[in-house]
Amino acid sequence: MTNETISQLSSKNNRIASIDAFRGFTVLAMIFVNLVAGYSNLPLTMSWFGSPPVTTFHHAAEAAGNTTGVGLTFTDLVAPFFVFIVGLVIPLSKKRRGADWWKHAGTRTVMLIVLGAIYISLIFGLSWWWGILQAIGIAYFMGAALSTLPRLWRWISVFAVAAFHQIMSLTVPWWLHLGNPNASFWTIANLSGDMLRPLTIHCTPWASISFGVITVVGTLLGETLATGDQRAIIRQSVIIGTIFCIIGYALHLFDWPVFGMNKETVSSSYALFTSGVSAFTFLIFYLIMDVAHIQRWAWAFIVFGSNALLGYFLQPIVRITAFSLGFKPYLTGYSGWMGMLVGLIWTAVLWLTLLWCNKKNIYWRI
Repeated sequence: MTNETISQLSSKNNRIASIDAFRGFTVLAMIFVNLVAGYSNLPLTMSWFGSPPVTTFHHAAEAAGNTTGVGLTFTDLVAPFFVFIVGLVIPLSKKRRGADWWKHAGTRTVMLIVLGAIYISLIFGLSWWWGILQAIGIAYFMGAALSTLPRLWRWISVFAVAAFHQIMSLTVPWWLHLGNPNASFWTIANLSGDMLRPLTIHCTPWASISFGVITVVGTLLGETLATGDQRAIIRQSVIIGTIFCIIGYALHLFDWPVFGMNKETVSSSYALFTSGVSAFTFLIFYLIMDVAHIQRWAWAFIVFGSNALLGYFLQPIVRITAFSLGFKPYLTGYSGWMGMLVGLIWTAVLWLTLLWCNKKNIYWRI
C-alpha cells in the first residue's frame, strides 16, 4: 500500500493519518495484551515505577505481592491512550459538525455506556459491570463539556479535577471500593452475589472522572491540531507532554505509594503522567506521518485505527467463535516467548478479520 493510498484512507471524512495510526496502534496493543493476559513468565519482567517485578505486557497491579496496585507498565498505558485520543478529536469533530455537534456528543456518550454494558456482558456473563467503554463515555462527556471553557480555564479544570479525585480517594472509603471484597460477584448466573463489586473492576463510575482529566488534556492539544499549524502542534505537544510528565511523576514520588501511579484507582499521578506520555506518543506519529509524510509503515495500524470500535467488539466475537470450534486449547496455557508468539498470531487473526471488513466497507462508528 502506497503513502498516497494511506493518505486517501485517512483523509476520508477529514481524518488525520497520525490520529488513525495512533488509534490503531492502541487497539492492536489492547488486543495483544488481552490475549496474553493469562500467560506467565512473559519477557521484559522488572519493576515498573515502583511495582514488584512484572512483565510490561501485564498490568502492574497483577504483579505478585503488589498489594498497593502501584506501578505503570506498557499495558497500563493502553486505556490512557484511548481517552487521550478521544479528547484529541473533540475539537476536530466540533469544527466539522458545527451546530449538530452537541446532539452527536450526547448520543455518543449514551451509546458508549450502553455498548460497554453489552460488551462486558458478552465476555463475563454479567449485566452489571463498569467496564472501560463506560469510563470512556464519562471521559468523553467531560471532554466535550469542558471544551466549551476558555483554554486557561481548561488547564485549571484539569488540576482541579485531579485534586478533587485525589482528596476523595484519600478521605471517602466508597470512592474507590464498593461491596464486600470477600463476596462473589453478582452475575446473571449468580444472583446471590454482591451487586456492588462488579462496579469496581476497572474503576468505580465516579472515579472515571480521572480518565476525564486525560481527555480534557487531549482537547488542549486537539484544539491546536485543528488549526493545522505544524509548528504550533509540535510546540504544544512538547509543552503538554513535558508539563504533565513532570507533575505526574513528582506526585507519584510524593508520599509514595499513597500518591503513586495506579491504574486500578486511576490515581491523579497516573492520569497526569500518562497524559504527558500520550502527548509525546502522538507527537512521534505526527512527526513521521504528517510532517515527514512517511506513512506506508503504519498500514497495519490504519486498518484498526479507521474502524476501531468494530475492531474492539471483534475480540469477544472471534474468541467465542474460536472456542466453539474447539480452538480453546490453542489459546491457553502458554508462557514466555511462546506466549508472545501465540498472542501475535491471534492478534493477526483479528487484524485479518477487520481488514476483510474494511475491504467490504463494513464500518462501525458512533
